[in-house]
Amino acid sequence: METVKLSSKQGKGKIFPPNAKFLKVAGRDGYLAMPDGVETGQKTPWLWYCPSDYKLPGKLEQWMFKQCLDNGIAVAGIDLRGDLGTPAGRAIQTAFYEELTANHGVTDKVCLLARSYGATQMYNWAVEHPASIACLAGIYPVCNLESYPGLKSAAGKYGMKQDAFVKVLKQHNPIDRLAPLAKAKVPIYHNTGDIDTLVPPKDNTFVVEERYKALGGDMTVTIFEGQGHNYWTGFFEDKAMAAFIIKHAKAPALPKVLFFGDSISGGYTKPLQKLMEGKAELVKLGAVATYRINTEAWWHSSKKAKALDFGSAKACVADIERFGEHLERTKYDVIHFNFGLNDIFRGRNGAWHNPVDQYAKDLETIVTLLKKNGARIIWSNITPIPANCPHNPEGDDIIYNAAAAKVMKKHTISPSTTCTAW
Repeated sequence: METVKLSSKQGKGKIFPPNAKFLKVAGRDGYLAMPDGVETGQKTPWLWYCPSDYKLPGKLEQWMFKQCLDNGIAVAGIDLRGDLGTPAGRAIQTAFYEELTANHGVTDKVCLLARSYGATQMYNWAVEHPASIACLAGIYPVCNLESYPGLKSAAGKYGMKQDAFVKVLKQHNPIDRLAPLAKAKVPIYHNTGDIDTLVPPKDNTFVVEERYKALGGDMTVTIFEGQGHNYWTGFFEDKAMAAFIIKHAKAPALPKVLFFGDSISGGYTKPLQKLMEGKAELVKLGAVATYRINTEAWWHSSKKAKALDFGSAKACVADIERFGEHLERTKYDVIHFNFGLNDIFRGRNGAWHNPVDQYAKDLETIVTLLKKNGARIIWSNITPIPANCPHNPEGDDIIYNAAAAKVMKKHTISPSTTCTAW
């Protein structure tokens, strides 16, 4: 790692973990401390501490940092200059995460620990990257911008007038953004004081706990009696919190599986996710039927697609550049896919939406891209067409499956007749 000198303003008064090295990301000061004995080529689990602003981290954080480093867990952070989870701050966090995971040997999943207002940074980034989170931990964390610092101050941090900010508050307020974390089964641990008047638990931690558990999420809360928003060492030397972080940081990574395909995949997504729970980390790309569009999928009309979402080989190739970017960023152990039912669809003129020769070329393009990821690739045949199906004459699936089989054989892709073959 290139050693970078910290600016005096942002570095003064801070106490970094032992052996910390510094780097600049998006113009901000970041640090990374690796544990001793890291083997070359080995991915190291890591803790991301928020906030790393002003005079933090300080003396109180050192106990937890030592627990992590002594257990083979790296410690990192980036100076967001008092950010409260704004979109601009989140963008810097994303750049920091991508820099560390791509170039500095840490795992794709990270444990986040936040103190006070750092939880706004932690939560607002985590909810937008739930698949990247091993666990979240908070020390008297700010989870409700209305409670702290209050709407007027929060609106200023977001560069908005208070009236305008109130209208979009739920888009930025941690207590209102928990669903993606619960869906990804991210475990959470908070500790808080029962007489904290600056960040009252009844408006912050207790709201998160009630809502997260209602969403099916796993959350633990420790309440320290007679403690407020203070420097009592018990908050920072919480052995249960340390054990929680170490457990989830060092948990064996589940195989990462990508599955995608035409709209039939929507029917087996939930059963498959339930079947593979605890066995694999499943990533599902959406499936949208595009047979009504003559030239391109509807989400391309504005050139501002929100997410990868395709239900045919034709649509996948239409978004192949962004799909490639996704596969460069995310490494999978297994990729399972199927396309064809929507490519076959015959419109009012009786012509295939995607002629079989072009379909084969599209599969060639897709498979060539998938192989660059290094995952085991599995292809599933087209869903059989029942008799008397409107716009899909019986037997079309046989023609397209034969074309697909040639492509898969050329690339030695494993065939399957069911999405759960792996």
